[in-house]
Amino acid sequence: MVKPIVQDKGMDHTIDFLREGYFYFSKRMNEYHEDAVKSRIFGRKLVMLRGDEASNLVMDPVKFKAEKSVSELSPGFLSKENDVFYLADIDYYHKKEWFEQAFIAEKRKELESIIRQRWQERIEAWKTNPSINFATEMEEMWVIAVCNWMGIPIRANNLKKRTTDIQEFVQLFSKYGLNRWKRNQAKNRIEKWLVFLVRQLRAGGVHVDEDKLLYKLSWYEDESGRILPIKTVVEELLLLIRIFVTSSRWVVFSQLALIENPELKERLQMDQKYVNCFIHEVLRYYSIVPFSAAKTQEQFFWKDMFFEKNQLVLFDIYGTNHHPGKWSQPELFQPDRFLENNIAPDSVKDSVTVQLMKVSLSYLLRTDWIVPGQELTCRGTEIPARPKNGIHLEFYHEGFLEDN
Repeated sequence: MVKPIVQDKGMDHTIDFLREGYFYFSKRMNEYHEDAVKSRIFGRKLVMLRGDEASNLVMDPVKFKAEKSVSELSPGFLSKENDVFYLADIDYYHKKEWFEQAFIAEKRKELESIIRQRWQERIEAWKTNPSINFATEMEEMWVIAVCNWMGIPIRANNLKKRTTDIQEFVQLFSKYGLNRWKRNQAKNRIEKWLVFLVRQLRAGGVHVDEDKLLYKLSWYEDESGRILPIKTVVEELLLLIRIFVTSSRWVVFSQLALIENPELKERLQMDQKYVNCFIHEVLRYYSIVPFSAAKTQEQFFWKDMFFEKNQLVLFDIYGTNHHPGKWSQPELFQPDRFLENNIAPDSVKDSVTVQLMKVSLSYLLRTDWIVPGQELTCRGTEIPARPKNGIHLEFYHEGFLEDN
């Protein structure tokens, strides 16, 4: 017997979505006590899904393909760590032959070393200029780090310009909807910059170490023995930059979690297992990319519900990570919930995103701040999510904890 998918009331819910942001999806599913609800946003019919079973469904490449209009929110990037879902993980690239060759364990250690160097530089700078916007600092630091690691030369006098463009490119969505014009302008500027670099590299006009990703990808040969077109090289570089820089938001939310839960800091400094619990709770609690989008490639039945071909489906990452049937008190930040999962201290090393969060947390735990009065809320209308005003801090002390 066919089970009808619950239909949200009303003709179109664009205004509700723009007002409520990504909380709209879980709010509606909680209201109907269903994990599948039909709606219409921006004039498009869609089905909202959440839950572990739904994640397995949308990641099925036979039944689904990426939705082109929001392709960067494709389920192909959906990752899972200890029952927590998140998007935009660098591990996606392990599916690509060129990346497997370039991103060996040694290169991961090099990336970690670069991140540590950038942290040490920032801490030294904060000693003389202690008043900072933490989110802005992390965005700039991550741009420098990823460019250093990939071998992309970036001049000091162009850093703020490049950072601004990359952040505009990273921002997929705002309260005004898809930022197509502003984002495309930034993307075009970054593309021109990268095209120039690749052409210069191939012509011998710029020197890049042969072990760097920019060099390896610029000279990578496909199965027929031909080097990749410059357009393809730039597309891969852009996607990798976006994934890396987006991960800086996890560091920002790690800092926010420490500010809002100061009682956790001492325990985190002493208990390595609890560090892993804290990181997974940050991933669960703060869903910086709250949903993934896909379109059905065929008609099929799932849990007695009928899905027609070319049906737009949104998988609610935020709602799954806050599912009242799965998580006890899901709206509370409680790292202790992961103590029962027996997370091994070294288990996070398999995930690049979590590995970099762990490195950054080691520096957050060795620094102290004065937190001026401010609004620390986050916009549910921006993807990736970001604290509304960026987190203003006054740096005043560096501890003496050893790096892990």
